[in-house]
Amino acid sequence: MARLLLGVDGGATKTRALLADLAGRVVGAGTAGSSNYQSVGLERAVTAIVEAIRAAFADARLMPGEDEVAAACFGLAGVDRPDDRERLSGRLERERLGRRMVIVNDSELVLAAGCSDGWGVALISGTGSICFGRAPDGRTTRAGGWGYILGDEGSGFDIAVQALRLATRTADGRANAPGLLRAALAFWELDAPEQLIGLIYQREAGAPGSVARFATRVLELAEAGDPDARRVLERAADDLALHLAAVPRRLGLERPPVAFGGGVLRASALLRQAVYERAGVPLGPATVVDDPALGALAIARRLAEALG
Repeated sequence: MARLLLGVDGGATKTRALLADLAGRVVGAGTAGSSNYQSVGLERAVTAIVEAIRAAFADARLMPGEDEVAAACFGLAGVDRPDDRERLSGRLERERLGRRMVIVNDSELVLAAGCSDGWGVALISGTGSICFGRAPDGRTTRAGGWGYILGDEGSGFDIAVQALRLATRTADGRANAPGLLRAALAFWELDAPEQLIGLIYQREAGAPGSVARFATRVLELAEAGDPDARRVLERAADDLALHLAAVPRRLGLERPPVAFGGGVLRASALLRQAVYERAGVPLGPATVVDDPALGALAIARRLAEALG
């Protein structure tokens, strides 16, 4: 008898899988690398997903297939259109990961985990950025999620790049942000600013997920009072506030609950407060989602209950 639920949160930085019993109690967890197929490719994404699931089974002291999964939810970054879902579902079905499965954008996991009534607005800033909303009648919309070339304003990648640009301008004498320059050199253990060129333009080191890790250090500097890091934070807050305002307006929501997710927003209370205050629309209470994979489990549980 199928007696397990599977929830997977797949982002640009890492993939986390949770196994739970049918009541939603977690029995195993596993992690792996990026499963954003837009950046790492379909096969590498599926490999990361399967690796995280196997680790979750091992953590639960079970063999994959020993206890069949009744329902699985995969919340994956980069899944933005129907053809994305079709491509991934076809590939994942070959792995026989569950009797029933659903694939959603990872932003939906934050809403499912952070908005207990099933409606509200989820704002995510991690490697990338996106805002997703659901109305009580089931209507949905989103803002952002355009990727690091067309969008991702206020994301970890964006924050890191804005800070690095100030750092390199400082090295040239075109700006005066010594704290950011020192931080960049220390973060990557470099001796001279010119070494940033070779580092950032390498394929692996310069990938969005790798560059975005510097954002955490920038936010720490902002919290400590560095004026230039604070300028970067405030710009990110303005951009994210536009996301947060657009979604409830489009859905006609009054004071919706807000769920913050993604490593950048989780890391900085200062950024969260600034975004919330600058949105310019009435908002309800805000929560921080530490583990979006719990949202995937919640969706999987609803799927199992609906289909019997």
